[in-house]
Amino acid sequence: MSTLTSTILSASLLIPGTTKQTNSPNNQLLFHKNDHYLNRIVTQKKRASFCVKALEHKVEEGVPSATIACPTVRPKFVLFGSSIVEYGFHEGWAATLAHLYGRQVDVVLRGYAGWNSRGGLRILDRIFPKHATQQPSLVIVYFGGNDATLPQEDGHGSHVPLKEYNENLRKILTHLRSLSKETRIIFLSTPPINEKQLFGDSPPKKLPKTNESHRIYSEEGLKVCKEMNITAIDLWSKVQERKDWKEVSFIDGIHLTNEGSKVVTREILKVLKEAKWKPSLYWKNMAIEFEELSDTPIGPGGKPVDPHTTRFPLGVEWD
Repeated sequence: MSTLTSTILSASLLIPGTTKQTNSPNNQLLFHKNDHYLNRIVTQKKRASFCVKALEHKVEEGVPSATIACPTVRPKFVLFGSSIVEYGFHEGWAATLAHLYGRQVDVVLRGYAGWNSRGGLRILDRIFPKHATQQPSLVIVYFGGNDATLPQEDGHGSHVPLKEYNENLRKILTHLRSLSKETRIIFLSTPPINEKQLFGDSPPKKLPKTNESHRIYSEEGLKVCKEMNITAIDLWSKVQERKDWKEVSFIDGIHLTNEGSKVVTREILKVLKEAKWKPSLYWKNMAIEFEELSDTPIGPGGKPVDPHTTRFPLGVEWD
């Protein structure tokens, strides 16, 4: 077996969009400009299998790639926020994203129920270190619902004054933007609440939070994003577009049901589909991991089926 040695950029410099070419007697190897995967190699003639071991800085020729354990670096989507994020994997929008991107992206949950923007700012450097070897391709960030809790007489609670919320959000978004030129950001504004479902027929004289306070914090978040040119989704308005939103959107008046989560999923996918980001982060446009190694299964009708063109069973709903 012959071994070709070549200077190869470290893994952290190869994702995404960088190219590196190595010549062999039979084929030219390259990292495709739009391919996120470190080890998905395109050959001009596909007559030989190669495996790039980036950490060892060498290319081995003549060894079937299926027999070599090569590390794969996937793009990473980080979901960062409070309970709307943390609970998103329970039949929610986060679970749907993880399902749709199952062969393309690692969807990472960093949700902290009960937290406000102060808490998010406090751990920002630990969750998103600036010198990490891999930065997220996308961060979906949400804080606001706990900030919007009305101030309590004893000073307890999660309330954050509107001015401070504005400042905290700016700091969070500025930090995320500094991670990488290719890190994209989507901000989710504060969704509405159903006060009757939350407080029942005998609400306290002074409500700890109101749908109006959520509107105010939603608008403040959208204002910050507009000024910073950050993509934002107006959840307060989008959830209420449905006439029966109060009946179907919430588990407890605050946290989203499956139906409520569908609004979040739909709006996120709409942004990803319509964005002019390069490379595209829309699930149907991204490369499938190890697609070139997949056999073609036979469907119930006896005809070949391409498993990469759908995300059964949830994919059909999001076409």
